Amino acid sequence: MKSTVLIVRSLLLVAALVAAGTTAASAQSSAPSVTQPPPLAVSGWRYERSASDLHVFHCEHAKCGAGSRVSYKLFAPGKPMTLPEFRSSQEQIVKALEQRTPGLKATILGVDGDKGTALPRMLKVRRLTVAPSGANEYVVSALLFGGRASASVISSSREEKTSNDNYAQFALAMAALVQPPATR
Repeated sequence: MKSTVLIVRSLLLVAALVAAGTTAASAQSSAPSVTQPPPLAVSGWRYERSASDLHVFHCEHAKCGAGSRVSYKLFAPGKPMTLPEFRSSQEQIVKALEQRTPGLKATILGVDGDKGTALPRMLKVRRLTVAPSGANEYVVSALLFGGRASASVISSSREEKTSNDNYAQFALAMAALVQPPATR
């Protein structure tokens, strides 16, 4: 239960930063420059690491939607959330985002996930946030639970398809990182 609470709290913080249009790097501008490579990287993305072990990637070309971001954070393996718990946490995140930024409108477009409790498992939400200025941002936020580790992955972009595609690139690689290979 404690690990689930920690994951939800971390996800709330990360989601609030991403959905508000503030990169974790700018929020942590005093963070020291880290030259150590990230545990997982996808080619074509510029990497920054925040002081809170949040790994942030910025797209700087048309293929991934210039201005798009993907971030992830790794956690120790733990008891995975259920789909209803995840759905409830996402409703709380939407409320927190809207309270944090007056005039921001956040809408859950869909919640997907494994209904069972076995590992590995994935829980994912797609959101649309509309800033007070009218700017749209599509966000895919997921929790991946594996035998080796757990992770949160968040992708944001001005285009829904781009946000989904960028998430898929990182989630595929992250799934291999959090789940040990099957033994024969």
